[in-house]
Amino acid sequence: MGLYDSLRRYVSRGIVPMHMPGHKRNPAFVMDNPYSIDITEVEGMDDLHHPTGEIRRLMNRFRDFYDTRDTYLCVNGSTSANMIAIASSTRRSDVIVIDANSHRSVTNSEELLGLKSVRVVRPDFDHVSQIPGPIRPSDVQEMFRHLTSAGRPPAAIVITSPTYEGVVSDIRGIADVVHPYGAILIVDAAHGAHLRLAARTDGTKLDWPESPCALGADLVIESLHKTLPALTQTSVLHRCTERVSDDTVMKWHDVFITSSPSYVLMSSMDQCMEWQECEGTKHFKLYDDRLKKIYDAVDKVDEKRRGRKRRGIVLGPENRDPSKIVVCGDGAELEASLRSYGIEPERVEDTRLILMTSPADEAAHLERVAAWLMSL
Repeated sequence: MGLYDSLRRYVSRGIVPMHMPGHKRNPAFVMDNPYSIDITEVEGMDDLHHPTGEIRRLMNRFRDFYDTRDTYLCVNGSTSANMIAIASSTRRSDVIVIDANSHRSVTNSEELLGLKSVRVVRPDFDHVSQIPGPIRPSDVQEMFRHLTSAGRPPAAIVITSPTYEGVVSDIRGIADVVHPYGAILIVDAAHGAHLRLAARTDGTKLDWPESPCALGADLVIESLHKTLPALTQTSVLHRCTERVSDDTVMKWHDVFITSSPSYVLMSSMDQCMEWQECEGTKHFKLYDDRLKKIYDAVDKVDEKRRGRKRRGIVLGPENRDPSKIVVCGDGAELEASLRSYGIEPERVEDTRLILMTSPADEAAHLERVAAWLMSL
């Protein structure tokens, strides 16, 4: 028995996936026989590194949907997209300000590109969860003022928003701070590819954050596979302003993206884009309604149990991306309880557990999540 057989056995158990990838193994998004379209750069099928045909048209569809200057397909995941963005915005020995909560691809880029980094630290989100809170523009202002006065003006800043826990920073406020210094604002929004779809869906009941693409960021990285129906490793890099040129981004795209890009992955990105264009708003509205009912049900249970000991406290959706359900408590105890309901979490830590939902979640699966949450 090898990995493939082990995966098949695991899937046959019917465990509810409250983790990435965002397609959630939903049968509605299954690709027919991926082997049949696993090709190389044959005539008529375009080339990711020199896109002029179907791949260029797909890039343009993403550009138009997300309202950017250009959007680049990244089949190495957001790891490569972060590296492309940072390389496009800096030169060796430049100072770069990075979020202390950054993905390892950001810190790896710092070392690989010979940059000098300074960390900006986040305050706690609240006293209950103690998750890292939003980065404040005032803290960025103070850091940029200090570094510039010391003769070390930052060339760029990298902010993670939304975070793993769904915390969003004031991107517009941060952009207003850093742009007068001539710095490039890079937003690692790997967990935020769905936010543009939320903005295009009328009548949502939850307060969804805006996409960083609309808030003054220069370069934005988004993992399709994390929160939308797309295969693992699919990501996009958005060029949202003219502060970084298309030629510069394409140069580094050639460096960090494999010379053998998967047409299966690019086809998955095409299917994801088509779903967003044609059915996305309808499905997102249903998804928003189901999440709202979960949060409302938890609130009602909390009200009834006020003053009584609970095994877990569900972090509310306010000031966060509500797609992330964060439960605070004893991580090991919460995990054991969750697994008894046949649910697999995204992440378990000592003091909390994170569930990742997506518009591809089946209604029955979200109902099971609601039942578990109300049992706490």
